[in-house]
Amino acid sequence: MRPDAKTWLLILLVAAFLGLFLFYPVANVFRSALWESTGPTLHYARNILAKETIRSGLSNALWLAVATTVVSSILAVPLGYYHAKTDFAGKRLLGAGVLVPMILPPFVGALGLKQVLGPYGVLNAALVGLGLMDRADTVDWFRTYPFVGVVALQSLHLFPILYLNVVAGLANVDPSLEDAARSVGAGPWRVFLRVTFPLILPAYFAGAIIVFIWALTDLGTPLMFNFREVIAVQIFDRVSEPSSPEANALVVILLALVAVLYLGAHKTFGRRAFGMMSVATRAAVPQRLGRRATAGVWLLFGAVILLAVVPHVSVILYSLKTEWQFTVLPAALTLEHHRAALAHRWTLPSVRNSVAYSLGAVTINVFLAVWIGYVLVRKRFVGRGLLDAAVMLPLALPGIVLAFGYLNCFADWGDWFVENGLWSENYLYPQANPVALLVVAYAVRRLPYMVRSAVAGFQQTSRTLEEAAQSVGAGPVRTLWRITVPLIAANLAAGAILTFAFSMLEVSDSLVLTQDDAFNPVTRTIFRIYSSEYAITGEAVASALGVWAMVFLAATLLGASLLMGKRLGAIFRA
Repeated sequence: MRPDAKTWLLILLVAAFLGLFLFYPVANVFRSALWESTGPTLHYARNILAKETIRSGLSNALWLAVATTVVSSILAVPLGYYHAKTDFAGKRLLGAGVLVPMILPPFVGALGLKQVLGPYGVLNAALVGLGLMDRADTVDWFRTYPFVGVVALQSLHLFPILYLNVVAGLANVDPSLEDAARSVGAGPWRVFLRVTFPLILPAYFAGAIIVFIWALTDLGTPLMFNFREVIAVQIFDRVSEPSSPEANALVVILLALVAVLYLGAHKTFGRRAFGMMSVATRAAVPQRLGRRATAGVWLLFGAVILLAVVPHVSVILYSLKTEWQFTVLPAALTLEHHRAALAHRWTLPSVRNSVAYSLGAVTINVFLAVWIGYVLVRKRFVGRGLLDAAVMLPLALPGIVLAFGYLNCFADWGDWFVENGLWSENYLYPQANPVALLVVAYAVRRLPYMVRSAVAGFQQTSRTLEEAAQSVGAGPVRTLWRITVPLIAANLAAGAILTFAFSMLEVSDSLVLTQDDAFNPVTRTIFRIYSSEYAITGEAVASALGVWAMVFLAATLLGASLLMGKRLGAIFRA
């Protein structure tokens, strides 16, 4: 169905929103970095790249991303294969357990891992107990090997995203193709490497590119490890000079790096898949495993899950400890740190702030997702693919880039409004009041999740109900909101829950755009308390806040999973 005048108006409004809050900030960063009074220039980019620390930051970020993607793949692909291709006792329980790492952002997990890897931590206590280390000559693994720590935390948090994509890809493989390979003598490994994996390569790539970009541009985890020679942290260190051409040049370099790597990887891997004539012509029958094989699969899943929850358990125990030095477990437990977190002057205001910002982002995204999903699924028009790509762009756009773009371009707008008496307060200048920018930034960053949820709902809802309503005189808008939206309410609720949860725990936008403690979101409060002058107490109180964040995210992901079921994985595909 072709769009009418009202639909075109909606498309234009959506395009205007994306243009103002997605493309304009990025374009402004490019202008500041690549333009001067005499015309275009690469002077600032050359200057910034001439610095050894910047080149080191780029190199470290690339190696972090590569290592995280490789480790995540090693964890995710075997688990996804056994979950999709075999049947065994406890399969659903282990499948749910694989998703547990997603409930703790690596930004928070670093708090617990510091206790495990610190000079008086769990690892050294175990090594001393085994006689492999002298108690007087311990190693601070956390500070000495930050690269390994960041890779470990990022991998343990991100591999479930890759796992979901692998499972979804395997579900669409026609088993007759694998049967044909076996019939000519191919063994299990050869079938997987030569037939199965090439067929799931698009699904694998969709998950791997999210993991890669996330790791490449992650700000919070390197910051907590004090690993400052990473490009995202180097951009964060320049927040105080958002109009500096060299600072903007650094942002452009990061964005260009992401674009080149994404397009190169897509061309190299995304198109090397072997196409099937159709989706699976018959459902694959999972192989029923015997007792010994089931024990082996349980051992595999259990080992990965136990490794993945080490940061979670560490954060919980650290928030409850009294003394915890050179012992595997705390000497005693207390709720004092949780009480201190509740009593802290920043805690409750930051929770209220985060809830308000996140609800604002959800409200914006629900309306946008309904209209965008409607026109993408129900209408056929020139530029439909372009709109879909624009909506999904925030998945590939680093949060630090968008936040820096907001910091750069909207401050000038805010100054102009105040100077001309159009606003009594500067709501577009983060130093004065970052609320509007935070709400919009959260909304833009999470819009893909919301739109994919809405699109899934529209695709599963028959047009006939809408046509029946219109046949008795209901207009398209009334039909949409009175008939279709209630039918896709579960999908919208799942997307809204994810939008709310991830907005509550957003790191890059929160740290960059918030510069006054009165407007702190939860994540900035955790960082501020962690880095406070009372180091030991601050870390424990920050861990208590991290535990609450973990419980909150677990509840929201559980709710989204119950509402969307197996379709939850589609939200995490680029």
